[in-house]
Amino acid sequence: MNKLFLGCFAVFFSFQVSANLLVNPTRVELDNLKNRSAVFSLVNKSSANSRYNIYFEDKQMLDSGEFVTLDKDDVDFSISNYIRYSPRRINIQPEQAVKVRIAARLPKSIEKGEYRSYIVFHQIPLAPEKKDSAADESDVFSLSISAYLKISVPVILRVGDLDSELNLSNSVLDAGSNALQVTLKRAGNRSTYGDIEVINADTNDIVGASKNVTIYTELSERTFSVPITESVSHNARLIVRYTENDKLHNSKSVEVKLAL
Repeated sequence: MNKLFLGCFAVFFSFQVSANLLVNPTRVELDNLKNRSAVFSLVNKSSANSRYNIYFEDKQMLDSGEFVTLDKDDVDFSISNYIRYSPRRINIQPEQAVKVRIAARLPKSIEKGEYRSYIVFHQIPLAPEKKDSAADESDVFSLSISAYLKISVPVILRVGDLDSELNLSNSVLDAGSNALQVTLKRAGNRSTYGDIEVINADTNDIVGASKNVTIYTELSERTFSVPITESVSHNARLIVRYTENDKLHNSKSVEVKLAL
């Protein structure tokens, strides 16, 4: 009887946080002054050894919040050519940690603006183990499925004093999903990220929130669905507030009032 072997199918996942690999930080922000380097800590939480290739990719955000990977020739804002990093391949034992260091090397001619690429930690298979010869000679149906993690972390470089202008519009309550559709608009030469809160103006209670929303410089606006987690009356007065993360230069807060 002939033996039938099925090869190993690789299934790729793009998770910012994985149960098997913990990556810290999950966002890096550099500038052309003092913050020119960063250190990643990678912890293997699985029970097996793991190996990762490390490299940079360029991605573009869509207005849906999804990303597409770009060719280098199509990118104006990439920092991958300005970054040195080490190591480029790592092996991590179970419950052990490894450090990955990156540093910006900027030419004097670099133009003012915001640059962004993604450092990728891409799991690759270890060397296959030798199989028992007796098992090799038996008639076996073999199916091996391996899930290889691919974790991408944004690395942002800001050159010069960058700023953004923000406003909120088109806040509409979707009764069917019990969520508030909020459009955040961005202008200027830097991206924005922060938190959207929906506040009951009568009680000052937070009735809904979306954390760590982001609009990168390739987009001028995004619409977010903010879940309403507390009951509000049909004639409630709401305040929709967006607050930028205080790590951003000249961080801002904008709000709009809404009557249901």
